[in-house]
Amino acid sequence: MNATLDWLLEKEDPSVRYFALKHLLDRDENDGDVAAARRAIMRSRPVKTILAAQLPEGYWVKPGSGYSPKYLSTVWQILFLAELGADGHNRQVRRGCDYLLAHAQAAHGGLSAQVDAEPRAAIHCLNGNLLWSLAALGFGEDERVARAVRWLAASITGDEFDEW
Repeated sequence: MNATLDWLLEKEDPSVRYFALKHLLDRDENDGDVAAARRAIMRSRPVKTILAAQLPEGYWVKPGSGYSPKYLSTVWQILFLAELGADGHNRQVRRGCDYLLAHAQAAHGGLSAQVDAEPRAAIHCLNGNLLWSLAALGFGEDERVARAVRWLAASITGDEFDEW
C-alpha cells in the first residue's frame, strides 16, 4: 500500500495528490500540503489549458447553453475543472460557472443542453454532474443551483415542482 500511496502523492500530478491527501489521508483543506496541492492544480497543464481556451465572456467554444461541441464546450470544461479540483475562487472559474448558470438553466429550473426545451428533454445525468461540479467549485449555495436541485429531485421522484 505504501508504494501506491506514494505514487498517488507524487507532486507531478497535483490533482491526484490533492484528492489523495483529502480523501485517503483525511487532511483538512487548511493543511499546508493540501493547500500547496490546491495551488499547484491551478498551475497544472490541464487547468491552464482549459482556462486559456475560455473566451472573455466566460464560455468555451461558442455562446449558448454550452453543451456542444461535446467535450470542448462550456458544460464540459466546468465538469473537467471540478474533477481536477480547480479552485472555485479563481475569477475565470467563477466566470465560467456564472456563464453556465446564466445560459444553461431552463425555465423549469433544470440545467439543459436546450434551455427552451420541455422539462422532459433535460438529461438527468447532465444535471447531476453539473450540480456536483458547481457545488465542488463553490456554487452550492447559489439560488440558481438550489433551483436546479429542486427541479432534479422533483423530476426523479415524480413530485410536482412548483418552486417549493
